[in-house]
Amino acid sequence: MKWNWGTKIGLLYTAFVVFILVMVYLAFGQKFDLVTEDYYAEEMKYQSTIDNKARAENLEGNLTTGIDGPNLKIIFPQKQTLIEGTINCFRPSDENKDFTEDFKTETGIHKIALNKFIRGKYTLKIKWREGELDFYKEQIVIIP
Repeated sequence: MKWNWGTKIGLLYTAFVVFILVMVYLAFGQKFDLVTEDYYAEEMKYQSTIDNKARAENLEGNLTTGIDGPNLKIIFPQKQTLIEGTINCFRPSDENKDFTEDFKTETGIHKIALNKFIRGKYTLKIKWREGELDFYKEQIVIIP
């Protein structure tokens, strides 16, 4: 059977349409996680987060994190007073592995057991209060 140029163009067009339909089908099947369900409400409150970030950047020391045996160790810059707050452990690849931990420390050090984490990348969103001042810092951590 001899194919002319019209038949070839028709087959090419049909293959292209089938390809696009398959890609649309696969795109609808993709799972995506939002950073937060209340995106717009959170955006309105974000100015206080910006202020708390700037306040944390102006501290004399830096907030540091590191692996200490079976724990993730978070060291706060100022250790003289009672520090209390929350740590949101955010996993960008899967919202089902996110968790939040409240803490209170007078030593300036807080530890989280590594068995609460799954191997991979986490963003720690740390909000804390010392006296009357609020602070906020984000730290990226890779859990081995």
